[in-house]
Amino acid sequence: MRRVLFAYLALGLLLAPMPLLNVLQAESAAVVALAAYFISGGAAVRAFGTTSRSVWWVMARQEAALLVPLGVLLLAQLWAPSCPLGQGLLFYALFPSVTVVFAVALAYLLQGLPVARPGWILCGLGLLLAVGGPLYDLGLHPQFYTYNHVFGGVLGPIYDEQLAVRPGLFAFRGLTLLWALLALLVGHRLRGRGPRWAPPACALVLGTGYVFAGPLGINTTAASLQDHLGGHTRTTHFDLYYDSTQVNAAAAADLAAAHEAKYDWVRRQLNLEPDAKGPRIQSYIYPTPDVKGRLTGARTTSVSPVWLDAPQVHLLRDRVSQSLGHELAHVVSRPYGLPGLRASWAPGLVEGWAVALEPPSPGPSPDDLVRTAAQSDTTTTLTTEAEAVAQRLTPWGFWTGRGAVSYATMGSFVRYLLDRHGPAQLKRVYAWGDFEAVYGQSLSTLAAGWASHLRRAPAVSRGAHDVVARRFTRPSLFETACPHHVPPARRHYQTAQRAAQRRDTTEMVRFLRKALRAQPHYAAAHEALARHRLAQRRPNAVWRQVDTLSRTARTVPLQVAQADAAVLRGEPDTARALYAGARAQTPGHAHDLQARLALRDAIAARPSIIRVLTSGAAPATQARRLAGMSPRGRRVRAWEAVRWMDASQYHRALALWRRLEGPVRIDRPRGWHRAWELQHAAWGTKAALRENSGAVARRWATRAERRARVLGDDERASLFEWWKRRALDAGVEPQAAQRRSPSANHVSRLLVEAHARFDGSSQCETDPVSIPNGPRGW
Repeated sequence: MRRVLFAYLALGLLLAPMPLLNVLQAESAAVVALAAYFISGGAAVRAFGTTSRSVWWVMARQEAALLVPLGVLLLAQLWAPSCPLGQGLLFYALFPSVTVVFAVALAYLLQGLPVARPGWILCGLGLLLAVGGPLYDLGLHPQFYTYNHVFGGVLGPIYDEQLAVRPGLFAFRGLTLLWALLALLVGHRLRGRGPRWAPPACALVLGTGYVFAGPLGINTTAASLQDHLGGHTRTTHFDLYYDSTQVNAAAAADLAAAHEAKYDWVRRQLNLEPDAKGPRIQSYIYPTPDVKGRLTGARTTSVSPVWLDAPQVHLLRDRVSQSLGHELAHVVSRPYGLPGLRASWAPGLVEGWAVALEPPSPGPSPDDLVRTAAQSDTTTTLTTEAEAVAQRLTPWGFWTGRGAVSYATMGSFVRYLLDRHGPAQLKRVYAWGDFEAVYGQSLSTLAAGWASHLRRAPAVSRGAHDVVARRFTRPSLFETACPHHVPPARRHYQTAQRAAQRRDTTEMVRFLRKALRAQPHYAAAHEALARHRLAQRRPNAVWRQVDTLSRTARTVPLQVAQADAAVLRGEPDTARALYAGARAQTPGHAHDLQARLALRDAIAARPSIIRVLTSGAAPATQARRLAGMSPRGRRVRAWEAVRWMDASQYHRALALWRRLEGPVRIDRPRGWHRAWELQHAAWGTKAALRENSGAVARRWATRAERRARVLGDDERASLFEWWKRRALDAGVEPQAAQRRSPSANHVSRLLVEAHARFDGSSQCETDPVSIPNGPRGW
């Protein structure tokens, strides 16, 4: 027993200085469970082979020995007192404690069998289960969790801050205990004890559990995901699956268009020919983090499991715009990865590839982010960043660093390789990262060339400083004092969100107030409560709510809510000042949001319009109400067009954008007029492309690209250039009847599959782009 206690003490001391593993959480519990299987199992084999101790006595001693590493992990409470102790103890009970029962029972069985070296057999079984279980779960299923008899389980991707604790975890650990019971029953029978019927009965219960592994949440299949989501749309290259109760026909067609456009962009970057005969890509789009976590184990992280036979991506609905291009770049990388894995061994290359191939966006480029970070941080330079490239290629170096820094750095470096040396060499180096063999230069030489390239272009976009200050300072999971901790205020807010999805406003308000009692300055809860009060036409309550907060606690949404309240109170000048203040705090690359604030400023003297915009009604309903207003001037028509855009009714929006010219309010600074001019062109181009009105889109995109370059906005100019090329590819503008065909594709999965079986045809969506938007209610 001394050896057991010493081994556990050594394990605890080894974990104590290691980030993430030195606090009582799922990760540390899994490591202790993995070690406990071999420590307790080996000790039990020796005990059953040399003494006549009962199995329960041995098991109790081994369970008691787990108090040693538990005590070391509990010391973390001294410097991380906010860690949820109850959750940590739950994981410790589910992982190491259950594993010890399993290991001791297995040792008892093996010592009753006529086999040589039962300890080696126990170790071999442990290694087989520890490796084979994840290979089966993750290698054959579209899931991002794995439960294991040896180490307990991995609950989701490393980037998920909040763990998805699913019912399947408890069901699987119940199966582990059933395996232990079966081993004990068979061990008793081998020693002439126990009823004969008990082992077969236990085996029958075990078999039933595995038959119902899907419903119990132990495994997730593609069919179960598709059945749960319900909605299905087919395009040339994609099968899109989504919640048909949350995504209507127009939104489904919009999603399909964005998929085809971004996929086309990524393939063109690698000089790949159009491929309509390759394997179809499955895209799963989840309505909320709760649903995504329950089905896949990944709550918020966008994932593309390239190792599966069917290429696929998994995204949250509200992250499609920002993550789709990145995940499709992963899909396209499959042929160039390692055999079987279909990815590079180096995480830095995997993520750098995806960042480098993302379609253009209004935000600052990775080059600008790296340059800005090097200029604003006295602890780093471009030279040190170049020296760190090799470290970021390794799994430990990439994942322990701050995510935003690692992604931007490797994305900038891989983009440099692509632009300087072409896609052919990038494809060849991707799998193994052998830069010397592919490029004829060492990695350090290539990194130094990349740093020199960045130095030659010192000018950066205006929005880069804001992004670096906000994202590059965010600590990684390994730097967090208490990983996966969900404060009470956030838990109450999530409960309020679920109530809002059920349209239970009473319950929503109750939990929003509980969130604010737990954290009085919790911005997300204040914003949701202010929106609800505006929808109830209680502007005075909103004004008092925001006015009690300090200036630093008033986020942009809260300032907009207070400005809306001022409009409804008949104070247009106050409202305009608040809208201007909110616009000044908006990130420079949030062009959509800035334009919406300019539009709000323009109708500050029209409370009736603000009542529509804050009503909480669907965008299409708001657009119809605005269309019925009188007088219906340019500003009202602009808001009507925006709401039709939000509703994905692009044919209605396009008709309005084509008639709108000039600024919505003349007496505003020149910068406002320039921003409106470009965003007007962006909205109009998007609507024209979505409606296959190529000539209109080409005119707007050409003019906007030229204007953006004059203003020095290279990121936006690149975006307009992409749209212009898409407009040219679209060719001659088709008839209106042809432009509206996509919406017919929004039907149930069974009907789509039946249609494909009968005539082999499918709808094809080729519209290019989904512009990143601000909050839809603005």
